[in-house]
Amino acid sequence: MIKLFYGCLFSFLALSLMGQTTLDARINKHLGSRDFKYANISITVLDLETGGLIAGVNEHKVMIPASSQKVLTTFTALDLLGEDFTFKTELSYSGKIDQEGNLKGNIYIVGSGDPTLGSQKFDEILPFKDLLKRISKEIKRAGILTIEGKIIADESIFNSYPISPSWQWNDLGNYYAAGAWGININENQYSIFLNKRAKIGNRPKISGYGPKVPGLDLSNEITVDSSNTGDNAYIFGGPYNYKKRIVGTIPAGKGNFSIKGSIPDPPYFLAFHIYEQLKKDGIPAQSYEALYEPNKIKRKHIYTFESPPLRKIVRRANFESNNLYCESLLKTLATEKAKGGSGGLGIYILKKYLRKLKVNTESLHMEDGSGLSARNNINSMLLANFLRKYALKYNDMPSLTSLLPRAGATGTLSKMFRKSPAKGKVWAKSGSMDRVLSYTGFIKTKSGKWVSFAIMTNGFSIKSEKMRSKLERIMTDIYKYG
Repeated sequence: MIKLFYGCLFSFLALSLMGQTTLDARINKHLGSRDFKYANISITVLDLETGGLIAGVNEHKVMIPASSQKVLTTFTALDLLGEDFTFKTELSYSGKIDQEGNLKGNIYIVGSGDPTLGSQKFDEILPFKDLLKRISKEIKRAGILTIEGKIIADESIFNSYPISPSWQWNDLGNYYAAGAWGININENQYSIFLNKRAKIGNRPKISGYGPKVPGLDLSNEITVDSSNTGDNAYIFGGPYNYKKRIVGTIPAGKGNFSIKGSIPDPPYFLAFHIYEQLKKDGIPAQSYEALYEPNKIKRKHIYTFESPPLRKIVRRANFESNNLYCESLLKTLATEKAKGGSGGLGIYILKKYLRKLKVNTESLHMEDGSGLSARNNINSMLLANFLRKYALKYNDMPSLTSLLPRAGATGTLSKMFRKSPAKGKVWAKSGSMDRVLSYTGFIKTKSGKWVSFAIMTNGFSIKSEKMRSKLERIMTDIYKYG
């Protein structure tokens, strides 16, 4: 009897120890920490092949996803528009050119919603200043020497306000909340340069800003803080608002500190700079303006500026968490797949696509395409299931994972997992805002199995850096035990 008792006890302990090594047990151990006391959390891990739930915690509970939502927008656009899809911005004119080279009409730059126009982030396209020179060159090549009309930036392809109504007021003047316009230029941003040499507590001087935004009025309420405090400066003032209020702090130091603002009206900004470039090159025009509503004036083609292929745009959107690219892609879904150019119609197209993949959208509430709105609500099951269904349809994991940051190597995951056995085995889109942190993507587990996963936590009381470390450990355990 004694032997039987100890044998049963040993078996029980062995089974208990085996149970403690399962992924659910490991995750629950992490969540038992007091650091999660005030946090809401949703976790889903799915077997990519079978769809089986490997681990789940509140997997159907809706959360604020932040930028993890970008995977829905970018991957949907990639499939519906095609990897080789490009945006095309047309340079044209109305009226006639006489024998002396006088254009009795207007010059038009007609937008397609291209978020990369004039960007410096792609080798194959012209950066802003070179773009202006090329526009001037092509106008002259068309035989136009003077313009008895206007320079008109036509952004009418999108028929809605450039930003989401639920974006926060303290975001709107900053570069990451520039919104998507029918004409986007220079990433819709400008830089303000502040002299860091002022004493702590004093106001640094604005040493300059650029490129020039006509009518911009900057109110400087910045103060200098200690050298280790980082960038805590915010620019207030949304679209069409030229009076910007700069508040917060910048770190003490030498030289200049730069912060980036959102251009109040990118189409108008571009029209102004084309006008100035042409005047500099001896091709004067009467004035400049932006066109927000479509017109039926007949135009003649001069030149077409083409974006990089969509695959490159999607990759950079996910690696850099670029809000502009995602908002433009959302509206482009509407222009290409329906008769409209609004974010709301883009969301409708996206949800329709999800349902076609047999992804349940009952819990999904989207306010934008980038995840910047704090009113977005998604559960981890939807994200993980979407990625699984998408991966099966895409049927090329190396190509698909190359569109997401890789643990310890690229994008927003480059500084994570450096000492983790999961380094190089996790591909994920991260998301963060105040008291919100999320990751969603793919993991190739230690056993060689592919899983899709999503982790979201809201309302935590610890510092974001500490929570990021906690979630990294959970993702490492998914790699080890998934």
